[in-house]
Amino acid sequence: MQTYIIHWQFPDQESHMQGAETFASFVEGGCEGDEFDGFKVVNRVVNPEGANGWAIVESSNHQNIWKWSNIWVDNFGVEIEVTPVLTDQEFLAVHKDIAAT
Repeated sequence: MQTYIIHWQFPDQESHMQGAETFASFVEGGCEGDEFDGFKVVNRVVNPEGANGWAIVESSNHQNIWKWSNIWVDNFGVEIEVTPVLTDQEFLAVHKDIAAT
């Protein structure tokens, strides 16, 4: 599984307010959809004042990120930025390989 940081941004305050109601219901319902075959949300933080937030996810492919985020993009116009990252251990393994060459 690859680790990604996902940043999302609502395009305006109106869509943010509508999305906040939906997100509150999503969280109260147990965040169903945050984990499925080949995908898992590891952590999420929300910045309500900025109408944005971040999630650290593990995914077996980029398509799963689209499956997970699509409802927010389609219904609220949320903009998504996806950045592949390394965990500490992945970084260390690559760092040692590079240093050895």
